[in-house]
This record gives sequence, C-alpha cells and structure tokens, in this order.
Amino acid sequence: MTDKKEIEEENENNCGWKAYQKIKNALDGLYEILSLSFDEDNVLYQCGLDNLERLKETIVDVLTHDYDSKEIQYKLRELEYGMKHSLFFEEEKEKAKKTK
Repeated sequence: MTDKKEIEEENENNCGWKAYQKIKNALDGLYEILSLSFDEDNVLYQCGLDNLERLKETIVDVLTHDYDSKEIQYKLRELEYGMKHSLFFEEEKEKAKKTK
C-alpha cells in the first residue's frame, strides 16, 4: 500500500516528465523549422541553431541547480512580459506598415 507522500512524489515526477517532453518537442520542432527553412550554410540557420543550443543549456542549468523558486518565477514572469510586449508592438508595427 502506498502512502500519500509517495503518490504526491509520483504526481510531481509525472508533471516534471510532461514538462520535459513539451520542452523537448518544442526544441525539436524549432530545429525542424530551421532545417526546412534554411540551408545549413546560411548564417540565419547557424544563428538559430546556436540559440537553440543555448536555450537547451539554460534549461538544463535551471533544472540541475537549486535556485530559489521565487526568483525563477519572477524571472519567468519578466520573460513572459517581455515576449508579450515585443510581440504586441511587432503586431502594431506590422499594422502600421500595412495602412501606409
């Protein structure tokens, strides 16, 4: 008979595994997009590949170190805001170009 703590640990492991699979699938998908869109000699392909590699290394770093979870949450919110902010203004720039 399993106790409550073991069940909670198993659920956390399952959530962690699912998150890992999502990250891996996203990185694999981005790599496929790069390889379909650019020749291997293209500078954009090389830059994209370098960025994917750095992203993978950063994810591994975050997972292997014992960082304060509040600090990570704060930084992830900052990142999310920055991405939404840049995407919002990119959309606005595109709309302005189309209306000219």
